[in-house]
Amino acid sequence: MPTRTTDTRNLIEDHALLGNCRTAALSTPDGTIDWLCLPGFDSPAVFTSLLSTDPESHGFWRVGPASPGATPPPADLRSYLGTSTVLEQTWHAPGGTLTVTDFLVAPDATGYAPAQLIRVATCTEGVVTVASETAVRPGYGANTPTARQVTHGTPRTQLVDGADTYWLDGPAHSTLFDVQYAEATLRAGEQRVFALTWSATGEPVPAPPTGRELATTLAWWEGWASACTYSGPYRDAVLRSLVTLKAMQDVATGAFVAAPTTSLPERLLHVPSQHLPGTTDWRTWDYRFFWPRDTAWYVRAFLHCGFVEEALAWREWVLTHTDPRALRPLYRLDGSTDTAERILGHLPGHLGVARPVRVGNGADGQLQLDVPGELLNAFWQMELHGLPGGTEVVEYALQLALQVEQTWQQRDSGMWESRGEPQHYTSSQTWCWVALDRAVLLLRRYGIHPETAERLEALAAYVRITVRAAGADSQRITLTQVYGGQDLDASVLHAVTTGLLDPADPLATGTVQAVARELGGGPLGLVGRYPTRDTAVNIDGLPGREGTFLPCTAWLATARALTGDVDGARASIDALLGVRNDLGLLAEEYDPVDRRHLGNFPQGMTAEAVVNALLALDAAERHAAPEVPVLADIAV
Repeated sequence: MPTRTTDTRNLIEDHALLGNCRTAALSTPDGTIDWLCLPGFDSPAVFTSLLSTDPESHGFWRVGPASPGATPPPADLRSYLGTSTVLEQTWHAPGGTLTVTDFLVAPDATGYAPAQLIRVATCTEGVVTVASETAVRPGYGANTPTARQVTHGTPRTQLVDGADTYWLDGPAHSTLFDVQYAEATLRAGEQRVFALTWSATGEPVPAPPTGRELATTLAWWEGWASACTYSGPYRDAVLRSLVTLKAMQDVATGAFVAAPTTSLPERLLHVPSQHLPGTTDWRTWDYRFFWPRDTAWYVRAFLHCGFVEEALAWREWVLTHTDPRALRPLYRLDGSTDTAERILGHLPGHLGVARPVRVGNGADGQLQLDVPGELLNAFWQMELHGLPGGTEVVEYALQLALQVEQTWQQRDSGMWESRGEPQHYTSSQTWCWVALDRAVLLLRRYGIHPETAERLEALAAYVRITVRAAGADSQRITLTQVYGGQDLDASVLHAVTTGLLDPADPLATGTVQAVARELGGGPLGLVGRYPTRDTAVNIDGLPGREGTFLPCTAWLATARALTGDVDGARASIDALLGVRNDLGLLAEEYDPVDRRHLGNFPQGMTAEAVVNALLALDAAERHAAPEVPVLADIAV
């Protein structure tokens, strides 16, 4: 039994994603799972050392070459198998070569995805000893389950924590200081299968792994990816981003999470907290919820690549679980609204400093005027892709538009969910125009409520004029973050990509150029959301600088493609793809100074934005761009 376990000081970008459309895990290069929520995305984590530097206390599971008393070595090679989230890591250890294949078991033919993580250790050359070291810590590392050894044909460790039971399979594990440990010496061609399975306490005992799970999981992912209709030059990057998005879908409900993690910091790590007045807040948020805004963008990425089932499931979820007269910014995956934010004081945060660790999200109570427009834009895209919603969708859309008619003049928290004072955000007003415009298109497509359509059309025209007048800086020829303001905001690019501004309009080209110049002037060409400063409270209500928000670079690429700057679009895309990790994954933000990923990982909005920007660039390069409203919807 070793006395030294893994040090979890891994950077955000060091991680790999494992997913099965029910939950997700993160894996580090040394073979440690340091984040896993069971049984679902929004369940409490059982491995939480991602947000700690004390793995034994807060949960981890390492499988790799035995390294008693020493820091476990990182794998020499790692990659995904095909178009899946199955991770293969290889170590060239003294005496032999070890490969560990990690995966969450894919859904079965009925759509049921088990809460089961399997790790297959194979010796491919020589002789090597594989070690499994596990500390299951439910409740985000707050609980230690009761362990006992049982036999169900093979040795198992049963770990019980109240209503939850966890089954650890593999070679017989011994327990010391509440850590389970097992070793097996393998010769070339031999393998051992390790598994962790969740079940509700008192329910039938889940069977140990059969050995067929890897093949069926690979077949499931390859079968899903085969539906991709995009075959252009950027297919590999597009498909990896789509696989990442698919892994964030809860197959049981059809809902998507914004990201599978919580509380990975957005604040620049190289700026000491003592430089920030009166705060130790590292901009840490919980993204394991369904955001209508973010997921509406996912839908368009899927649609443009031939994936219709995801779009249909999303629309059904929205129609079933949301009220257009009282649309909320976010929901739990089952449609419930218990999203209250609280702080987990027992966790020190990522790298031991990024506090506070939050579960729940306080943005739920905000007014965000952009959300109806994003939903209606997705509904309209589904119509254009031959997925008519019928009168149910149109009546829902009408109610959303009527809400916009009543609220569009109010100040709101914006799409960035500012915790500062409400403002007249230019991007929010842009999306109010989108909501009215798409509602009119839907009403006229189905030939209903013609008088209402006429009224909404007139209001849309007025909102458009207002955005151009109040949201523009006439001296710089650009839209600004808020009405009457001076600061820029990358979200104003949506005025170009949604069709509010014609791409040939000087205000459109001026806005694109200003965002590139003033928000993307760093050494890597990545774009920030808006200006943030080290020593002041920003418009978002928080002090301190954050990294560059990666989707914004994709938005700039799309807007550049639309306005004819193909070389600029390509440069933006190259900058964005250039900061992916070795597995093609991207976080929410990036620190161009330390060259580190920031924020929750991987980020769905980033993956979606990459897909849509690549499609826009491909269309522009082929000189085959469709009309603006259609190409625009590829982007946002």
